Amino acid sequence: DSMEAPRYDDETGAPLNEAARALIEKGKSDSGAGGGAGAPSGSSALAGIPEVDIAEGKWKYVQIELSCKDGSGGKETKRVVRNTQGLAYHPDMYHAAMDKLERQGLKHVKGHVIGGGRIEYYPEQKTISIYGYSKSF
Repeated sequence: DSMEAPRYDDETGAPLNEAARALIEKGKSDSGAGGGAGAPSGSSALAGIPEVDIAEGKWKYVQIELSCKDGSGGKETKRVVRNTQGLAYHPDMYHAAMDKLERQGLKHVKGHVIGGGRIEYYPEQKTISIYGYSKSF
């Protein structure tokens, strides 16, 4: 894929190019990682996905509602919180989280962003602060 890197306004979080607009749209829709095969029958595809996966330090984060078909043809959902050290924007956090699921063989899991903000997490001091909101989502 030769798409240019997404760029965002540092003040408003607004997308500055088509790559950024597309990533935000994907995060707002229920498309997630993309449509692969259905969930494996007899087990929950979402059960093995941790609710929280966050980096130490001060970073933006996104809350994502994941979904996939369950064994009986219904829809299973799970809310997760994700961030990645070194990423500056909420859409990038979403993209990294969904890309990780896809690399783990969970292409059938879809996700959309339902919120975001900032997390300051310092496990040595046993402190965590969650505040703010996502301008992109």
